[in-house]
Amino acid sequence: MNKVLVLLGVMVFFCAEISAYGEKPSGTIQGKVVAFQNSAPLEYVTVAIYHTSNNELQGGVITKPNGIFQLKQLPNDTYYLDISFVGYKTKRINNIIINEANRHVDLGQIELGEEAKSIDEVEVVAERSFVEFKLDKKIINVSKQFTSLSGTAVNVLENVPSVTVDIEGNVELRGSGGFSVLIDGVPSVLEPSEALQQIPASTIENIEIITNPSAKYNPDGTAGIINIITKKNRMNGFNGVINLKAGSNNFGSDFLFNFQRKKVLWFVSADYNLSDYSGEKYGTRETYNEATTFTVSNDGSIRTKYTRYNVKGGMEMRFDSLNTFNVELGYGNRGRNSYSDLKYEEYDNIGGPYNSYLSDEDGYRGGDGLSINTFFIHRFADKGHELNASITYRGREADEYSRNVLKDDSGVALNGRESTEKGPMGRWQTKLDYTKPLTENSTLELGYQSTFARSTDFTGLLEDEDGSGDYEENPLYKNEVEFSQDIHALYATYGNQVAKFGYQVGLRGEYNNRIVRLVETGSEEPTWDDETIVEKLDLFPSIHMSYKLPSNQELMGSYSRRIERSRSYYLEPFYTWQDAYNIRRGNSALQPEYIDSYELNYLKKFGSSYFSFETYYRVTNNKVEWVRQVYEGNYEDNIIERYPENVGKDYSLGIDASIDFNIVKWWKMGVTGTLYNYKVKGEWGGLNYDEEQLTWNYKWNQTIKMGPLAQFQSNWRYYSKRITSQGVYEPVYTLDIAFKREMMKRKLSAVVELRDVFATNNRENTNKGIDFKDHYFQKIHTPILTFTFTYRFNNYKPERRRGGGEGFSDGESMD
Repeated sequence: MNKVLVLLGVMVFFCAEISAYGEKPSGTIQGKVVAFQNSAPLEYVTVAIYHTSNNELQGGVITKPNGIFQLKQLPNDTYYLDISFVGYKTKRINNIIINEANRHVDLGQIELGEEAKSIDEVEVVAERSFVEFKLDKKIINVSKQFTSLSGTAVNVLENVPSVTVDIEGNVELRGSGGFSVLIDGVPSVLEPSEALQQIPASTIENIEIITNPSAKYNPDGTAGIINIITKKNRMNGFNGVINLKAGSNNFGSDFLFNFQRKKVLWFVSADYNLSDYSGEKYGTRETYNEATTFTVSNDGSIRTKYTRYNVKGGMEMRFDSLNTFNVELGYGNRGRNSYSDLKYEEYDNIGGPYNSYLSDEDGYRGGDGLSINTFFIHRFADKGHELNASITYRGREADEYSRNVLKDDSGVALNGRESTEKGPMGRWQTKLDYTKPLTENSTLELGYQSTFARSTDFTGLLEDEDGSGDYEENPLYKNEVEFSQDIHALYATYGNQVAKFGYQVGLRGEYNNRIVRLVETGSEEPTWDDETIVEKLDLFPSIHMSYKLPSNQELMGSYSRRIERSRSYYLEPFYTWQDAYNIRRGNSALQPEYIDSYELNYLKKFGSSYFSFETYYRVTNNKVEWVRQVYEGNYEDNIIERYPENVGKDYSLGIDASIDFNIVKWWKMGVTGTLYNYKVKGEWGGLNYDEEQLTWNYKWNQTIKMGPLAQFQSNWRYYSKRITSQGVYEPVYTLDIAFKREMMKRKLSAVVELRDVFATNNRENTNKGIDFKDHYFQKIHTPILTFTFTYRFNNYKPERRRGGGEGFSDGESMD
């Protein structure tokens, strides 16, 4: 069809040249034709020009791959254009005047709307890789990972190169929990792992892993950025998708409905999820002085219950081809309830008294959340020239408590303790980004960003001293603290492509003003300041380079400087009881971590397959560690105190290797491996925190096509031993499998998942200090069986570009 269009376009142009022969040429008319639905450039569009006075054809052209056309050598006159393309409505532009005062007319961006015709469905199926590589990021196509469909973003990341996940859903990126989480480009107010645990996998379009972000991005996060891109659709009319899941320990549902009418798109989405995990744990702690070792051990059952729901709605309005406005509102609630029934035993090595008792422990962490997003985009006439402005708000109500009741062996309550913490948190962010192409291959980006964060935390302690069930407030642990942080940033990046060599350089300057104010404390002799102010001016440079080698090979190198700012509870200058044996305090004078990150990567593509080899070296200054020690020297009670300190530096030198290929046409396999050396060098309070460990892991996944509508998938993961400054985590391995079946002409799909097939996804760790040692083991009851159903109506598909624009890369699919 495209060849026919080309031929017709050439014939039209030839006829126009004949009719214009002998007339004096004068002016030009140019413009860019795009699709109304997504502003994608349209190629092979016929542009015919007519004289208004007699409707005579003057000439015509077809658009280039970038949608641009130009009509040249036009005599002075008044014209109109007919712009037509198969599948789109013909558009006429009237009253175009060429004269001595107006020789060159630029019509800017011209939108064509789709023609509403009913045709038989055409199915295009092609391979699309689970991971796609770009200059500065990896893109994870969530739809290809259906062993994780019933879970959250955490479950998807379990199978991603460079990412590790433990049994409790805590995520690490290249061995570090210090990374930023963005949701559609907007920072989350929750801690990284907690934010990822709240997002159902079925609502995610893809995930971007950015390990060395440019100066355009916020520099927060030791290891980089994980950006969650949620599903969207831009088709005319009403359409949507519904997911329903149910399993041995979980239930959930979500939907997304879209309605587009002319230039306005409305959407609404909601999700609800419940997960209930049970298991058992045991542990032993020793505290000791020169002569005596005191031991406490525990053994029993545990249970963790997650509930979450979210409602989101909004609209997008295209005022014209150059201006778009978007507003979104969201409200949700999250909750994590934990329960444990443990038996404790206390004894020492010198024949002291032996104690045995029971402990009922329960806790909660959660609260409501509110989000507001507004975006405005102005596109200039020249391609890629844009101005983006946004204002976003993220707020949450935090409510947290932990309660433990000690009982004798017969179950009679002896005493109880309940710690509470609550308070609101809000963060406003404004952004102004300007992008200007300087030449065909070079681009300049400038921008300003600001962040205003405010929070108030109220903490307290309730005690039941005789087991009666009457709890009274302990005023010594009643505290109120206010936290504020203002950040203002300017950035500039410049990128260029010279033959096979591409580069981008950037610089970001930030002013940061952080205030921690202790409003009220019940402590009789506080050892901390009422107010701590930290003002800093920092520079964050970045550089990215790439070089294209023969045979679809590419080398990529990058450097960036980053920062890890501590969460507000790290800075709270008072004690908070976590349970009967653990107490925590913050450090208002804590300094942020500064990170220098280097990467050198190699990528080889062959068809829809690839091989990648990524090396990285990361140095963290002002390394923050949660230091552990015996609380107030009271060894008999086995209480451990935890607090954050800047202890020194850490170093990570690692390699990520991935290969993805087809063994045969119906059998696809991918293997990823990570090997890195982690070293901590630090000292605090006369203690040496030097540690070093060679750590490695690998992931093996395979997908087997069982006909055109069915697939089987398995994912195997292994994590080796890994260390912290005071501890070590033992190796973990696990296997997940799933079967997917498409039905009703792909409108309905069903997935059966079995997670942790061999029940091996356990957690075991040991921590040591100068006067203590503890060891813990935790196991969740698995495997977990889940059924997930997805129904798409009115031809719902995630947004895709069509025409000759920046659409699919080689190997992508349209399902």
